[in-house]
Amino acid sequence: MATHSQEEDEGRGTVGPTEPESSTQPLPPGIGTSRQDQKLAAAEQELQHQREQLALLNQQLDNRAQRKGRVTVFRQIVAAVLVFVAALGVTFSVVGLWAGNTTLNTDRWVATVSPLSQDPAVRAAVSAYTTEQLFTSLNVEQRVKAALPPKAAFLASPLSEQVHGFVQSSVTKALASPQFAQLWPAINRVAHQQAMNILNNNSAVVRNSGQTVTLNLLPVVNNVLSSLQQQVPTLFGKSIKLPTITNGQIPAGLQSKIESALGVKLPANFAAIPIYEGNQLSAAQQAVVQFKRYVVALVVGSLLAFGLAIWISPRRRRTTLQFGILLVITVVALTVVLRAVRTQLIDQVPAGVYRAGADAGVQIVFATLRERGTQLLWLGILIAVVAYLVGPGRGAVTLRDWAVQAWHFLLRHARRFGAVVIADGPGFAHAHLDPLRIGGVVAAGIALIFFTSWAGLFWILVLLGLYELLVTAVAAVGGRPGPGQPSPRTPDQGQTSRSSGLTA
Repeated sequence: MATHSQEEDEGRGTVGPTEPESSTQPLPPGIGTSRQDQKLAAAEQELQHQREQLALLNQQLDNRAQRKGRVTVFRQIVAAVLVFVAALGVTFSVVGLWAGNTTLNTDRWVATVSPLSQDPAVRAAVSAYTTEQLFTSLNVEQRVKAALPPKAAFLASPLSEQVHGFVQSSVTKALASPQFAQLWPAINRVAHQQAMNILNNNSAVVRNSGQTVTLNLLPVVNNVLSSLQQQVPTLFGKSIKLPTITNGQIPAGLQSKIESALGVKLPANFAAIPIYEGNQLSAAQQAVVQFKRYVVALVVGSLLAFGLAIWISPRRRRTTLQFGILLVITVVALTVVLRAVRTQLIDQVPAGVYRAGADAGVQIVFATLRERGTQLLWLGILIAVVAYLVGPGRGAVTLRDWAVQAWHFLLRHARRFGAVVIADGPGFAHAHLDPLRIGGVVAAGIALIFFTSWAGLFWILVLLGLYELLVTAVAAVGGRPGPGQPSPRTPDQGQTSRSSGLTA
């Protein structure tokens, strides 16, 4: 075998070095499998890494969404609290502004209490109070009893009742007179100016002496006594001369003159209704100062709270809707509370004519506040309705669709009606000019039944004049001939033409 190999090599030529084996030869089975497993392991590791990164990103997104959700909920809660504070503040601001403008302004106060003199219940209460003051000071029953013989002493009480009824009737008539209508605002102005001077610390007399602020009805008593003197000259047993008071200012020594005329010593607080005692002066002054500060702070704070609520809220339309609803709720709740307080205060007044007068007086004084409360209530309803209608709710969308359809329907028919009016209106007005004019006068007369003020009369006359001018102008347009139509001839013209033809 070896000899054959050598011969073959010699036949081929010189034998060279041995060539290395080709690299394309298959690797041993163990080595290839190991490398594939490494690649697969690396791919799986990379995939796992990508999964972990994705999970981390998802977790970060979830955390961010959760934080955003928590922030949104927090903003909604803060906005709801602020809008509640704003609604409550606006309601109390209206009450505070009304109270400040009414009770701390003399002109407004006088304008508020002036209608009290025209109320029958208030008149009856003032009449009863004035009569009781007179009878208590004069001790009428004892005087009548002393004037009667001993055997007729039992008539003292019935006679006193008769005199009491007569005096109260006279007082009631005096309170219904034009003089009292002028005197009542005047004495209220004097009392309010005195109270404001004290509350603003501008009254040295009260600051030093601690005087009681009162609504002094002594001028009313003075005028009542003068009226009684004129009706029954012998009532007081002598002729009395008392001044006539119309400006509310109490003349110097008026009480002394009344005491001299009646022959009695009147108490220091005769016919005086106390507003507050002198020992309450300091507390009242501090209350006025704090009230002015709190009202300003309340108004500014309410506006800031509402603005901040709208700014911080993620759903501003819903916050506006909440504000309108809360405004309605606070107005209704405050109205219920004020009525309960008023009822408790009125119940403390003695039953009868005094309680009825106090109730009527409170109704008149708080009339403006009720109007402001009603306006605020409707404002809240309007805000809530508008905020709801502009929203994406199913009901709001349906209503808006209905409104658009109704508008288009009315617009179409209005155009048709307008075309008919423009075409036939002038002719109709020309044919029925007198009935239209009379109808306008009749309508103005009916309107005058409901609007009896001078301003109402003025505007009704203005509207009537404009209506008559419009009807006349439209009728004049209807009387003109249209294009291509012959001008209408009067009967005289026709008769003249026929006469001329016969003559010819």
